Amino acid sequence: VDGSPREEDDLYGGADVEDEGIEGEVANGGIRTMRAKTMVEMRDVERLLLRALEFDRTADAAADVYEALGVVYNVSRDFDAAVDAFQRAIEVRPDDYELRNKLGATLANSNRSDEALPSYRVALKLKPKYARGWLNMAISHSNLQNYQEAARCYLQTLSLNP
Repeated sequence: VDGSPREEDDLYGGADVEDEGIEGEVANGGIRTMRAKTMVEMRDVERLLLRALEFDRTADAAADVYEALGVVYNVSRDFDAAVDAFQRAIEVRPDDYELRNKLGATLANSNRSDEALPSYRVALKLKPKYARGWLNMAISHSNLQNYQEAARCYLQTLSLNP
């Protein structure tokens, strides 16, 4: 809303679910109907993902399901549920740098940039040349007005992905 970059713009494709096709819906007075339908569809996806655990009870399958749930919850702006889902996936796969980054991005997107930084640090410890992790850390530092550290992280991102 304030025009500052957000991690989710990169993490989830750069498009806000609510932005697609809204003009026609607003013109017809159906914006509330569209949002309600999207929430119902998200709950259907959630139900299907949880049901998948009935068929494959391995730890790896659970981590995949919780990661997918984290993405679904993040897109639907249920950030607390997304954080919980990513944390559950991390319990199974603690060395997964992408899960750590997704957790950080979710925290940052819910205005908890200070809480996001440790997740990014772990992700970057696991994979030091992870450009997206450096970028997300830079954005969080910018959000926290730690501009010197943000600049350092932006420069690191550019050195990895010119």
